[in-house]
Amino acid sequence: MKFTINSKALLSRLVAAGKAVSNRPTISILGNFMFALDGKTVTITASDTDNVVISRIEANDAEGAGSVCIDAKRVTELLKAMPDCPVVFDINDSTHATIIRYTNGKYNLSGLPTIDYPIGEADETEVKGVFTMPASQILKALDVVGFATSNDELRPMLNGVYWDITEDAVTFVATDTHVLAKYRSTQTAPGKVMSFNLPSKSIALIRAFIGKQSDIKLTVSERFVIFEGSDFKVRSTLYNGMYPNYNRVIPVNQPISITVDRMDFANAITRVAICADAQTPVLRLKIADGKIDIVAQDISFNIGGEEKVTCDYNGTPLEIGFSSIYLKGVLNAMNTQNVVIKLAEASRPGLFLPAENDEYGELTLLCMPINIQQTT
Repeated sequence: MKFTINSKALLSRLVAAGKAVSNRPTISILGNFMFALDGKTVTITASDTDNVVISRIEANDAEGAGSVCIDAKRVTELLKAMPDCPVVFDINDSTHATIIRYTNGKYNLSGLPTIDYPIGEADETEVKGVFTMPASQILKALDVVGFATSNDELRPMLNGVYWDITEDAVTFVATDTHVLAKYRSTQTAPGKVMSFNLPSKSIALIRAFIGKQSDIKLTVSERFVIFEGSDFKVRSTLYNGMYPNYNRVIPVNQPISITVDRMDFANAITRVAICADAQTPVLRLKIADGKIDIVAQDISFNIGGEEKVTCDYNGTPLEIGFSSIYLKGVLNAMNTQNVVIKLAEASRPGLFLPAENDEYGELTLLCMPINIQQTT
């Protein structure tokens, strides 16, 4: 088989699909892309057994039909080094030897037969539901909750984004136990009640493909979820287990309400955090009428910092501690001018809400406090 294709167009597909290729594949053939030609359609498949990516692109010209496995790293690096030009892939159907030509040269690569390439198919009898979502809605949700995912190998269930699907809404949740992000979108009405926990690696794959798509079809089963666009398909193996009841940790009665300019607050936190203990970057927030005092100390080096931010608050003074790292993550997840902070007492979680929710849905962010030694 033989086909001609633009080098940069193909490279963009390989870079995206390459996120599914492991640096140390459990099966050696999974270090390859599987190329298949049918008519003028070139299908590129990549897999790490947990995720399977299938991407389709049209060739400029094509002869024959067939498939071959080509080393993923080598072909990607080769195309990165080439100019933006037509590239010819010429594959011997018997030996799978592959010649890649462009205007100024040619390269000989060893191909492999595809018979041993493990793709597998999801069992259609396990399907719990099928629905369609706008790609922009998915990207928005992953952007605002993704920062809260954990990387703790001992608790893999927290290493992904949980999708809680009801008939009239989709709620996206992520938590590492220090912060929790919940985004409820009513833009899509799936018409089904189901849920799944999408692993972090799968999230990276989906991001790589759906940016230029309009709508994404989701097929949810017991073990897999399939994201399908006009020219790609991503099948991901889901985490097996029960996700924590996130609604139980979100406080309902938070009588203290503070409104503050998000960027002023975030910038002040960034500056004051420079003077915090590097190991435990705790910030002390002293909240009183019309202001928040942000205080940090590093006793080991006898340094400290303090800054005031004006706010809309009239009530009993409160002092509470938060990690500067988690506070910055929470504030960066929002894009509104003002943030509303709801508190109850120093030992209870703080709720951080955008003053105005966007067109897609409702965002709720929670940050756990840190015990601080009270000073006068």
